[in-house]
Amino acid sequence: MIALSTHAIFEGIAVGVVDETKDLWTLVIAIGMHKWCEAMSLGISMSKNFKDENRTVYVLLLIFALATPIGVSIGMCVAGSSELTNIIFFSLTAGTFTYIACSEVIVEEFSTPEYKWFKMLFFLIGAGVIC
Repeated sequence: MIALSTHAIFEGIAVGVVDETKDLWTLVIAIGMHKWCEAMSLGISMSKNFKDENRTVYVLLLIFALATPIGVSIGMCVAGSSELTNIIFFSLTAGTFTYIACSEVIVEEFSTPEYKWFKMLFFLIGAGVIC
């Protein structure tokens, strides 16, 4: 939850600092293509860990949902400061996404023995597509 929300804030900041429409749409499409996966993963994880705590789930989902708009607001505040600032925020966005994928999601998925070969196959396909 913390890692996903941190990533969402950084991707929001990346949207906020973009100054060209073409780049903005590219970034919005990229975020839209994976945001649903993040939300689905978070929802599944919460349904396993907070079975009888609906209020907690709603609060955590609200925090996650607000993370990107908060990041956009922060990005708009720092926009135009320097090209280096934009590069730093884009790097942090990509880095947090890679960190979450490699250190949290992969570890959890491979901790169960079911379908390990399929998981590895699709992980490698996904990594190949990204490269």
